[in-house]
Amino acid sequence: MRRFITKLAITAAALFVLAYALDWMITNNLRHSDARMFHTYNAILNDDLQCDALVMGSSRGQVQYSTRILDSIVGLNSYNLGVDGRCIDAEVTIYNFYRRHCPKPKLIIQNIDGGTLFMSNGYEREQYLPYLRKDNELYNEIKKREDFTWADHYLPLIRYAGYREIIKKGLGLPSKMFRPTNIDKGFIAVDKEWDGTVYQTIDTLAFSVDTEAVAIFDRYLQQCKQEGIEVVMVFAPYYIGATEKMDSAADSMFVFYQRFADRYGYPILNYTYDSISFDTLNFYNANHLNRRGAEQFSLKLAHDLKSLLYKSSDCCIK
Repeated sequence: MRRFITKLAITAAALFVLAYALDWMITNNLRHSDARMFHTYNAILNDDLQCDALVMGSSRGQVQYSTRILDSIVGLNSYNLGVDGRCIDAEVTIYNFYRRHCPKPKLIIQNIDGGTLFMSNGYEREQYLPYLRKDNELYNEIKKREDFTWADHYLPLIRYAGYREIIKKGLGLPSKMFRPTNIDKGFIAVDKEWDGTVYQTIDTLAFSVDTEAVAIFDRYLQQCKQEGIEVVMVFAPYYIGATEKMDSAADSMFVFYQRFADRYGYPILNYTYDSISFDTLNFYNANHLNRRGAEQFSLKLAHDLKSLLYKSSDCCIK
């Protein structure tokens, strides 16, 4: 019996060591991956980012704000922290991650729209997996929201369970989930033509908010104000047909965000009815600009930002 217990203990110990070794290999490779899902986190950890400006937002932030164009005109070093398929809770999470590992920015360009002030639905939850054990504050911030347990945080491999393609990527094996993506300082230009299929199925668009999300947004702006970070909120273009389907809801959305602008003294730039919005050649769907539209929009935004920031008597980035 004693010999059996000894063999069992040795086997368990060997399996535990193997699990830790595999966990280390997968995690280390993912932390150096150029995959879209991990790209920004890895840039924060590995590239010693020293940014004057950050672009914040969902996918509408990620694919519509060209950092190179903004930098060339405004004269800043910017990075796009847009989070695909997510709302303000996840946007603030990646911002907090940035702040723990990089110096604070002077300027935040915050995309705002009808989908900002909700809580995220768990889309691409796996983006956090390589960083949970490295950053305790990240784990504490998202564990309830993303349904992570103590085992995910402390035990090897548990958090990767069920994510076969992530594991394959971490082991250096071919994965159908990860395709090459051209990412330029966080910005992803999308080379697609207009597809209005989903837009045509929608009759009306309503504007509403989530109470918890509004509180997160308020604390985030309050923190920026206390730390002397300039924030410019931006309504990027929607295809005009989508805006027209909002009816009176669009007006209530503008009024709602204006209250935050007034509370903290931050400006809003509104491109909802810009000429870009009236041409489907600028969009790949009603919510997102393609490369053509994003470059046009970024040029306009850059010139407006330059004028706005450099005319401000108390601007912190002159």
